[in-house]
Amino acid sequence: MTQFITATCLLLVDHFLNIKSNPTGYGFHSRVFSHVLHPEEKFILEGCSAGTIADEPSRLEHLVPCIVLYNETQRLLANGKLSKAEIALLLQKHWRVARITQEEQKRLDSEYKQTMPKKWVYETGDTLARLKAVGIELQPPPL
Repeated sequence: MTQFITATCLLLVDHFLNIKSNPTGYGFHSRVFSHVLHPEEKFILEGCSAGTIADEPSRLEHLVPCIVLYNETQRLLANGKLSKAEIALLLQKHWRVARITQEEQKRLDSEYKQTMPKKWVYETGDTLARLKAVGIELQPPPL
């Protein structure tokens, strides 16, 4: 399964590189992540909050917002210091989802809808930093 996810991340890096060379600027939508590994929950689920395990209404949340994944990938491609494979591994590290309650999602969106906490660095940062910043703890995914 890991090889499949790695190959998908490489495909996305190539796609994002192609977008950069497109003079119209078109070609990206954040839903690309949800469609290319579908359903994401079966491939990249990091965990579930306690409320979701207790059957509260929930939603699937990207741990790092998709726009951040895209922008950081574009930044690294422009920088030219890392290979496409290295960039894909960083994308693979941060492209994770969690099942959280609707209330937790509102709390998260009120502070970090499309951003990560200040001083968070893509290359070294904790993928869970956004959830931790608003006090959301994850349990291991159900088997």
